[in-house]
Amino acid sequence: MVEEQILMRPENAANLSPDSVAEFPVSPPVYTDVVVVPEQEKDVLQNLISNLESEIKQLRIKQRTWDEKRRGALRRILDIKGSIRVFCRIRPFLLAEKRRGSEPVSAGSERIWMKFGGRKKDFEFDKAMVCFEIEPFAESVFVEVEPILRSAMDGHNVCVFAYGQTGTGKTFTMDGSNEQPGIIPRALEELFRQSSVDNSSSFTFSMSMLEVYMGNLRDLLAPRLCNKAYEPMSKCNLNIQTDPKGFIEVEGLSEVPISDYAKARWWYNKGKRFRSTSWTNVNEASSRSHCLTRINIFRHGDGLEARREVSRLWMVDLGGSERLLKTGAKGLTMDEGRAINLSLSALADVIAALKRKRCHVPYRQVFC
Repeated sequence: MVEEQILMRPENAANLSPDSVAEFPVSPPVYTDVVVVPEQEKDVLQNLISNLESEIKQLRIKQRTWDEKRRGALRRILDIKGSIRVFCRIRPFLLAEKRRGSEPVSAGSERIWMKFGGRKKDFEFDKAMVCFEIEPFAESVFVEVEPILRSAMDGHNVCVFAYGQTGTGKTFTMDGSNEQPGIIPRALEELFRQSSVDNSSSFTFSMSMLEVYMGNLRDLLAPRLCNKAYEPMSKCNLNIQTDPKGFIEVEGLSEVPISDYAKARWWYNKGKRFRSTSWTNVNEASSRSHCLTRINIFRHGDGLEARREVSRLWMVDLGGSERLLKTGAKGLTMDEGRAINLSLSALADVIAALKRKRCHVPYRQVFC
């Protein structure tokens, strides 16, 4: 212990006489602790620190090994189940449908039976979900999607989209409500949850949103002069290009960083407000376009030599296929329905080409 005594004098002490200075009280001594470690103990501490650093390094190697095994197991599971999987959700009957005496639909775990035109038809899917109530459906649907999100975090490109006739609940499946969030809000929350518990890598995210309206691309997150949903959409200079690796890229698309779930949900709600909708006989807020939400996932390794990996998660709420006699659409709304039907037919050609692993996939036909 070293005792250090400091004598404090007032600032104007130089202008005072020696007798006056002596009248000021002397400040109490200030003590400073200085710990002196013997050489023998210092060597022991250095060896302990070195052993701990070596142990941490070995644990990180084991963690990377287990991560690789987990990724490999997930890849094998996805290979067995197929890279393209189709789930079917059957929503409850609406009040108007019950009044018309609609035929009930029966379903198993992977098959659906329904009566159509006096005949009974059956359809087979990877998973069939019958929801007799609105509340429990969101959780049951997301359980099937959650493993795919882990694959996106591991560096794979993933696309999830809702397809079906107009009025069947595609937008509700993807968006949900405040009480029962749909696939997109749950996926955003799950991405940030998984990134917070993954100690082998660090993650950053960014978001983009666009809609395909009447064959044109619209940037839903592009800056606007005023924050009004009814403001006319300014023409965006968006071009579809193919990068050197063969992936599709949309040039000129806005991309915003999202640091947490609250920020991601704010941007998503903002972009969703500018999507084109219209009233029809089937749906009072029918989607008149295809809405695409893209999440860029940047994965950074824990080592200095680790390279950054980028993967993309696309979540798409497609416009529904329509029958003019059923929707009662006229004028612009009718033209929008025809454009949706045409693009959905082109999308079927794309999926068929991917399923058959053809060399040429007609992506551009979807936007023509």
